[in-house]
Amino acid sequence: MSDAVRETLDRYYAALKAGDREALRGVVSDEIEVHYPAPEGLLPWAGDWAGFDGFESFVATVGDHLVIDMVEPLAVHVAGDTVVTVLRGEWTVKATGRKVRTETVNMFTLHDGKIVRYQVFTDTAALGIGLGKLAAA
Repeated sequence: MSDAVRETLDRYYAALKAGDREALRGVVSDEIEVHYPAPEGLLPWAGDWAGFDGFESFVATVGDHLVIDMVEPLAVHVAGDTVVTVLRGEWTVKATGRKVRTETVNMFTLHDGKIVRYQVFTDTAALGIGLGKLAAA
């Protein structure tokens, strides 16, 4: 991974963790697109979010429902302007207190050192169970 890509991702994750809006503005494009697929109605933060305001709404919606307990990077793959990160994470659902453990893939598209597209692929069933919207087997 190039130093510039690593720096962009490090700045992104640090700003996200700190809740630093200005630092996020420095690394996220004003025209960012967020795509978080899930069955309709299952996850409050699922769907498509556009622009920096949409990105902030997405982050706030996730934060309204989940506490990040742990995120461990497992792998990072770079292909041109696309960066794929594989993470193992643990979250606590605020409404239920349930723990959710998943592996998640984050796919970023970078342009001129900023994130212009952010896609998340994760175990939506585990999150739905954690939220109390699906029954565990």
